[in-house]
Amino acid sequence: MSSSEIFKRASESKLLGDPYVEKVWELIGDASLFRKSPDFLESLRRDLLRSSLDFFRRHSIYYAQLFERLQIDPKSAEFADLAKLAVPADMLRGDGHKQFLIDCVEPGGEYFMSSGTTGKDPVKVYRSPLDLAIMIKANTYLFESVYGSALQEGKGIALFMAAPELRHRLSFVAFVQLTLDLKRIELIYGMDLVQEDAAGSQWQKLVPNKERILKFLKSKAEPKLLFTAPAGVYLLSEKFEKMNFLKRIMYKLVTGTPPISLGRGGVIVTGGGTKGYDLPPYDEIVSLSRKYFTAKDLSGTDVPVPFMDVLGMTETLTALLDKYGTVNKIPHPLSEVFLLDPKTYEVMDEDGKEGVLGIFNPFVTSWLETFYPGDLVTAMPSKSYYGREFKYVRRFTVEEGWGLQRACGGTMEEMMRRGQARSE
Repeated sequence: MSSSEIFKRASESKLLGDPYVEKVWELIGDASLFRKSPDFLESLRRDLLRSSLDFFRRHSIYYAQLFERLQIDPKSAEFADLAKLAVPADMLRGDGHKQFLIDCVEPGGEYFMSSGTTGKDPVKVYRSPLDLAIMIKANTYLFESVYGSALQEGKGIALFMAAPELRHRLSFVAFVQLTLDLKRIELIYGMDLVQEDAAGSQWQKLVPNKERILKFLKSKAEPKLLFTAPAGVYLLSEKFEKMNFLKRIMYKLVTGTPPISLGRGGVIVTGGGTKGYDLPPYDEIVSLSRKYFTAKDLSGTDVPVPFMDVLGMTETLTALLDKYGTVNKIPHPLSEVFLLDPKTYEVMDEDGKEGVLGIFNPFVTSWLETFYPGDLVTAMPSKSYYGREFKYVRRFTVEEGWGLQRACGGTMEEMMRRGQARSE
């Protein structure tokens, strides 16, 4: 579906008649949220938490019974209750997500899956047309806030180092394409998907399409937006680094690079992790890449090429974004990010210590989107609208992942009870 088709289907959603969903739809289109105070937003998120739980209580027998068993009253719920309600991402592998959908979930949406690089069944999450429309709006405003400017309609060109087939599998690819489609910005896919029947993840079947990449390099459009995994920009920069003088001259005659000029407002957006590559720290990737990529700010002044990094998961409708050297990972104003102590698995308010990342998105209408993706982060105070920023530390090890599942109560215990009851 195109972005226009998604918004058309969303506008026909019966759920828009629900007062809570109507409020969410209004809020998600409000760009002024990014200029509100942290205290205002925290209060708003608490109200949304309670309204969200009430919505799911009214639309799902499962959630009504879960809240009753956990003695959570939607009218007085607090953020600490999310620790009991959140599920480890591993519970969403295969068909695990279906058990969390509301009773009358709206059809006609799309499924997105994780990349499959772990060797396990991928996480698989359903997004209704209404949720897809919310995804586009929320992530577009979040991107523009961190980027520092609104994307101008019909202006610029983008290169995504992925294959077009991944648009219907990976939520990050879908968000980028749908947002740029909404803005009428040309998107070029720089990779082809090959050997579809061969073993291995989707990422291991990608090969560069030199013709399409060359089209992006030679384009005079501004700004140029480059979306890639960290490995993509690093390997290209490393290639330039290792070229001898003669080869670099020949390469420049053919492609006009290096350096690769991204023009006014140009930016490199990384996401997707290492995907099996042994990469240096992100700081080193940025430092090397800035030798071969150039950019200007919107006024036309030369600046070190900006880097934005995306911490996105299949399980979350919105990402956490950062702008290198400016702000660490920051959520959407309506997303509640909370941390657990990795030893006690209790909610942790202290900044500066590593904690287990938890996310709650009150604007999702198909399921109660609160989960633990399996990452460790640190929190720190911020002058931003959110009042806090988050720095990514690392993924959980397999052993830690099992520990997280064993330690999580609430929803996890409820699912075990249901499974035991069915077996009896």
